[in-house]
Amino acid sequence: MLRNVLLVILSLIYFQSIAQQFGGHPASTKWQQLNSDTARVIFKQGNDSLARDVAAIVHTLAAQHPYSLGNKLKKINIVLQPNTTIANGYVGLGPFRSEFYMTPAVNSFQQGSTPWHKQLAIHEYRHVQQFNNFNNGLSKVAGILFGQEGYALAINASVPDWFYEGDAVYGETFLTQQGRGRLPLFNNMFPALWQAGKNYSWMKLRNGSLKDYVPTHYHLGYLLVNYGRETYGNDIWTKVTRDASAFKGLFYPMQKAVKRHTGKTYKAFYTEAFEHYRQQTKATATGQFILPVNKKVVTHYKYPYLLGGDSLLYLQSAYNQREALMIKEGDHTTRLRFLDIRDDDQFNYNNGKVVYSAYENNARWRWHDYSVIKVLDIATNKQVTIGKKTKYFRPDITADGSKIVATHVAVNGQTALHVLDAVNGGLIRELKDKDISYYADPRFMDAANIVFAARYNNGTMALVKVNISDGSFIRLTPATHKVVGNPYVQNDSLYFTAGYDGGDHAYMLSLTNNNLYKIAASAQGNYNLHAGQNKIAWSSFSAEGFNIEQQDISSKQWLPVDISSLTADTVPVPLAWPGTAGSDNVTTYPKHKHLVNAHSWRPYYEDPLLTYSLYSENILNTLQSELFYQYNENDRTHSTGINLAYGGWYPQITGGAQYTFNRWAQAQNRRKEWNQLDIGLGFNIPLSWVSGTTIKNFNWGVRYQYRNDFNTGFYKDTFTTVQFSYLIHQLSWSQYIQTAAQHIYPRLGYAFGAQYRHAISSYTSWQPVVNATVYLPGFQKSHSIVVSGAYQETDTTYALFGNRMPYSRGYEAPYFARMWRIGGNYHFPIVYPDWGFGNILYLQRIRGNLFYDITRVYNKQKQPFAWQRSTGAEVFIDTKWWNQHPLTFGFRTSYLLDTDFYYPNRKVVFEFIMPVSILPR
Repeated sequence: MLRNVLLVILSLIYFQSIAQQFGGHPASTKWQQLNSDTARVIFKQGNDSLARDVAAIVHTLAAQHPYSLGNKLKKINIVLQPNTTIANGYVGLGPFRSEFYMTPAVNSFQQGSTPWHKQLAIHEYRHVQQFNNFNNGLSKVAGILFGQEGYALAINASVPDWFYEGDAVYGETFLTQQGRGRLPLFNNMFPALWQAGKNYSWMKLRNGSLKDYVPTHYHLGYLLVNYGRETYGNDIWTKVTRDASAFKGLFYPMQKAVKRHTGKTYKAFYTEAFEHYRQQTKATATGQFILPVNKKVVTHYKYPYLLGGDSLLYLQSAYNQREALMIKEGDHTTRLRFLDIRDDDQFNYNNGKVVYSAYENNARWRWHDYSVIKVLDIATNKQVTIGKKTKYFRPDITADGSKIVATHVAVNGQTALHVLDAVNGGLIRELKDKDISYYADPRFMDAANIVFAARYNNGTMALVKVNISDGSFIRLTPATHKVVGNPYVQNDSLYFTAGYDGGDHAYMLSLTNNNLYKIAASAQGNYNLHAGQNKIAWSSFSAEGFNIEQQDISSKQWLPVDISSLTADTVPVPLAWPGTAGSDNVTTYPKHKHLVNAHSWRPYYEDPLLTYSLYSENILNTLQSELFYQYNENDRTHSTGINLAYGGWYPQITGGAQYTFNRWAQAQNRRKEWNQLDIGLGFNIPLSWVSGTTIKNFNWGVRYQYRNDFNTGFYKDTFTTVQFSYLIHQLSWSQYIQTAAQHIYPRLGYAFGAQYRHAISSYTSWQPVVNATVYLPGFQKSHSIVVSGAYQETDTTYALFGNRMPYSRGYEAPYFARMWRIGGNYHFPIVYPDWGFGNILYLQRIRGNLFYDITRVYNKQKQPFAWQRSTGAEVFIDTKWWNQHPLTFGFRTSYLLDTDFYYPNRKVVFEFIMPVSILPR
């Protein structure tokens, strides 16, 4: 009974999706720290000023808690990661820590213009405050019983993810002049659905869809958090989350807490919130899109360029297709090519050349990645790479193709504009201004001048012109807290997008007389403007995805704007940038003193083993350890042991030891009893890298295993002591293209793995196992053909090693001296239900697979013995539980074409396919 209860409880654990990187830096990396009573900020040398700002903001928020969830305070370790090009951050439990990805977000319309490290400090420290103040009632008990992972289980089961992120976005908005809650693009997601008459169910809004656009839990959460505070007072969420995290109302604690403190049912609360915002949405006519709207699957058409005549260059992507560069000529559309893997989807075009930034990374050290420049000639479809191991973003190219300008982000956090030689990537000129924190969307005005969107240190934005020769900066528009960007110059007209009137609309600034005009105002924004052939085109958001609009350039339709009326907001906000961190003393961070960091203790069950483990992981994620006790239900033995993994060296080092008590077996009509010691030590080199259009993975390793049996009991002197050791050699390699949301498997790819085990003392046993898989496209975009093969052989004397052969489906797998198998699969979606019940189970996709397996087995003399063939079908159900935790399970029907060695009369086999992993070890 206890085992079943534990299994049920553990299967409900929701682990936050956080991008921890084990061993992401080499051991030689030098770290420093700012250590105060509220936070330890850990950073690399050169990032001192950023660390001081982060520490100061955190200290101020901890001391003042301007919009409080409570007064509980627990110190947090914050690691600043300057070597990644991804703009992100997280706070995690198990262990309790935060990591800031320090490269700023490139898209101002998505993230705003608050200096990136300051926005991260506000947003991520709000998560720290949430974790600190949810430590109530049963959540607190779970933390005592199971540590941080137990606490994570409790608070994620009681407080939904929409609150975590919505509350943090509210913090950005409340504490600064910007924040995503003030950005039109962020706030246009739900109005786009309402404009299209789409009234999705609550569970669909919570869980998303693989066919329809659904706003994220960030968008949903901000609406509900903001509405709650406006309607029920600033302390509403303090009271609601305190009760919910304490599980006052054991089942559906958040729903009951909302009812208790608002007087409204949960459904009535969110329904009234949606209606409140819906009434603020102005009904406007749908844009006249020039590309077909796909009603079956979300499809995006972005970044239009008018090539001349009726030709149009643009980017197309969809839930069933990765990003592709397209050319439309009249009614005919041609795919030019799939673009390389990248984090930012924007590209620029000039006179036959496409330029964009692509993602690459260090194969071994996962915290080190890069953004390199790609130049594509659309006439020849040939592409070259400019630079290596660089951090360049949103490049543009001159009309003659000789120079490139791009935003550069240094490891110390400093940004600048770099003008580069388009042939060899050499730096021609660096351009920067001390008052600018980020140089967004640079474009050549002509061969001598560049225009870009400046994000200033105070959070304001303006369009700025810079002369390449003398480095002089001239502000073209006033600096305001409204986002501006996507500039494009044609002749003497500067076209751009700005949020001056509450929406991201299209503007034109005359460079001759400084007159400003509003030239277009689509309901959900006008982005990435391009002018040519007496027309102007842009992309707009809709409920079916981004699409492209265009209109004739005509000043009769333009609305003059008084440029002098555009000023920065003067309304004070609760958080002025502080000047003290509570401690300004920068010291060396002693890595060797913090290697042991026990954070969780919990059971884990996998038939027949019941394990209780104490887990440890240091803050820099270079040493992971597990101290465990284990009970084996089959042979009723007890054991204890330890596992270690160190990732700071180029090869990862792993080791472990396990001592098992009171094992026994019947042998020679006597009871053999012994205690068993197993020791293992190994290394592996895990490489994973992205280049071009593919993702590659390589892993090579060797592990030494030693076993020694200590005979006990009455007959301990009768039996020979068992003592032997063996080696495990493993090698794997895979390469595949990027997948889209609906892709079940990659459209193209392959994987290969090999393992060889052999005894090196006492015995001569050996066993090679080889596996290979090929991924091919099916008949439709979301279909997949998967062909797999395997081979296994073993010695016929001792056969020390267990069977690892993937056998034909439906059969009970025997262990033969030699076996090979080939399997064919055709995977396809059946339906996307987007339906659930009770906020418990949500059905996102039901998919099928038709398979045919062939296994050939050989006898001890390695002669062909029998065929083991089967065919059949599988149905998989992709689900989410409690609106958060994804699980896939399925059903299989196998028809056996040959005789099963264990069940010779069986022809049809029905099986339930359990999830591969309900929770991680």
